[in-house]
Amino acid sequence: MPGATNSPNTPAIATALVAYCQALTYTGGAPVYKQVALGEIKDITNQIANGAACLEIYINQDDSQHRAFGGKIQDEQSWFLLSLVSLDDAQAAETLIMQVRDALVVPFQTHATLGDAGSVFHSQIKPNSGKFWKPIRNQAFVRAHLIELLTRQEWFATTPPGVIA
Repeated sequence: MPGATNSPNTPAIATALVAYCQALTYTGGAPVYKQVALGEIKDITNQIANGAACLEIYINQDDSQHRAFGGKIQDEQSWFLLSLVSLDDAQAAETLIMQVRDALVVPFQTHATLGDAGSVFHSQIKPNSGKFWKPIRNQAFVRAHLIELLTRQEWFATTPPGVIA
């Protein structure tokens, strides 16, 4: 388990997710994503042209629970990882979105702590969360894949002076 901290650091988890996904490569070494962003990419059309893929990361659910006396807290968040590719060539898009999915899933199934970012002691893909579909973005359909990632971080609440526990 990572070192104890005195506060949660959810932004560190978001930053680690973006950095981790920006570094993903296919087997041959080519980058998986042209752009990775926390939140929506404004004009996705140019970013996914010519067989490129992009990833948007969104925080989804949040929970914070006391786990032991002495202020031990565990926070659990879930994150949506939304991969997008162009549908200009539908057959190529279908193959590409599957390749993007494979490149994204394998590392998250083999690395469980995201480098202890934000005191993360566990992360995993939420079971049965993956799906493929065709949303509309910038007035055009795109091919998409979504997974939900669960992260758990641990921290210790300190009692401020003058507060009776």
